[in-house]
Formats: sequence, C-alpha cells, structure tokens
Amino acid sequence: MILNYIIIFIFYYTYISIEAIYISPCAIWNTVGITIIGTNSPGNASNQLNVPQGMFLHQQNSTIYVADTNNRRIQMFSLDSPSSTAITVASNIDSMSAIYVDDNGLAMYVALRYENRIEKWIKNGANGEQVGNQCKQCTGVWLDNDKNVYMTESGTHSVLKWSVETNTTTVVAGRIDAHGSTTDLLYFPRGIYMSRLNNVFYITDMRNNRIQKLNMSSQESITVAGSKDGISGYDNSKLASPIHVWVNEESDVIYIADSENNRIQRWLPNALIGNTIAGGAGRGDANNQLSSPNALAFDNLGNLYVCDGNNHRIQMFQLIGNQTCPIVINCSYSLFKK
Repeated sequence: MILNYIIIFIFYYTYISIEAIYISPCAIWNTVGITIIGTNSPGNASNQLNVPQGMFLHQQNSTIYVADTNNRRIQMFSLDSPSSTAITVASNIDSMSAIYVDDNGLAMYVALRYENRIEKWIKNGANGEQVGNQCKQCTGVWLDNDKNVYMTESGTHSVLKWSVETNTTTVVAGRIDAHGSTTDLLYFPRGIYMSRLNNVFYITDMRNNRIQKLNMSSQESITVAGSKDGISGYDNSKLASPIHVWVNEESDVIYIADSENNRIQRWLPNALIGNTIAGGAGRGDANNQLSSPNALAFDNLGNLYVCDGNNHRIQMFQLIGNQTCPIVINCSYSLFKK
C-alpha cells in the first residue's frame, strides 16, 4: 500500500507544472487522502507540522506554503518533488491564521490573529512589516489584481481593505463592532477569497455558518452556501463553523472547509445543498478523515489539498474523475401539455 502511494505521488508530481485543467462541477476525488506533509503527530522536524492554521498553493511555482502556527514558521513544499521535507522560509512569527503569496512568489502576506495585524514578508527577508492599520483578531488575507490587501477583522465582525495606492484602510463588508445575520452584517468572519474576474469576493461568515458573496459596489451580501439565517447543522444544507473558502472562477463552484463537520463541501451555483468531497467520516486521523480542516486548494491537475489542522498534516485527495455534468432537460411542458 505504501509503495502504491509513492508511485502515485511521483507520477503526479513529475507532471504537476502543466497548465491547470478545468475542474468539472461534477468532478470526483479519491476519498482516501495521502499525507504529503506532516506525520499525524505534532513536531518541529522538517517533515512535521504543529497545528498548521493556513495554507496557500502557488500554482505558478508549484509550491505549497503552510502556516505552521505552533512552530512559529512558514514551511514551503515543492510539488515537483516526491520528498515530504519542507523548507522554512520565515520564522519567529506568532499566532498565524492565514497566508497569501503574490503571483511572482516574492512576497507573503500573513494574518496574525492575536498580534492584530497583517505582515508582509519579502522573499529571504529576516522580518515582516505591517500592512495597513491594526486589524483586530486578524484571521484572513487576500489580494486583488491591484495588490490591495483585504483582511478579515474577526474581532469587529468586518472585512477591511488596505489601498496600496493611498495607504488608507476602509471597511468593505460588515459593520465595525456590530454582528448579526442580516445581509449587511457578519459574525466573526474568517476566510476571504477575491475573484480576479470581477469585483466579487467571498467570506466565510464563521459564526453565522454560511458563505457570503459581495460585490465591491455594495456592502450588502447574499448567502451562497449554508443557512442564510446563521443556523449550524450537519446535513448537506448546513455548515458548522466554516473557516476557508475557495472558488473555481470558471464555473463559480464554491469549495468550503467545513471545520466542525470535519469535511470539505462543494456547493454549486444557486444550489440549496452542498455535497462532501473529502472527509465527512467523523473526526479522526485515518486517511479518509479530517480534524478541523482550515484551508484548501487545488493543483494544476485538479488534485485537492487540505490543511488538516488538528492532525498536523497536509492531505492530498487525488482527482479520479473529471466528467462533465449530465444535462437535465425539463420536458414537463412539451410532454404533458394538452
């Protein structure tokens, strides 16, 4: 079994640098994951992690960056190599909760939850520098095409935007120190994803147990996954403390790290329910289980990667089917009209 995993791993990562494929909304992944970083137990060796709390897959460079939170370091792992040994690219960083790497791979942006700020780390730099103003309980970070920085200020239930041009910070979602489940409010938001194709971004509204979609022209949002009323649950119509969201911008399919349900959910456009593509077999450290997943991403071949926080590992779930979705035709009118 171990030999089979090694063969699969080498084969896929030998060809990982090809152009990214289109992931069908009906794609299927192997529900048994392969551990590519970590050992299921906390540790500080180069092949170990200790409660990782964020991950970013850089497709252009075929690398994964991991916020190895309790080891106070950022680990970089090459997808072109079957080795599970990572390189430390930044260290002595406290309370990391999310990471974003710019397109050229020369800068990392790190959300420091209890340090109340975003730090920018230049490649090979010894220290990070603060970006923007204070960000109270800062838990998420993302950049738009103009390199403006978006940060989730969980402590005030809002999302902030720092303008690289004007060096000013503004509120773009939620209201400072107000929380609720109406369309203009958030409740302890966590992850954020900014679409590069339009002025739309997605927020994991964690304590409202939903994913909100906003247009930059309006601070009011719509619920695109989970309960619009903020109700948590365990069936496919609900979420429970979602932490991270990733969006396929070609198909508008949403993928969610559904933390308390220990699963990764896929939510199609306008759907009322999602479906589980990884995890969902209870909390645990078996290869078909997750424990508080907090980030996800896809490589150029469509394989799914999950930051499995409480299992101290990064799991890869291989894409095994990428078939197109069946076309459903509503024939009721033509067949039954009299």
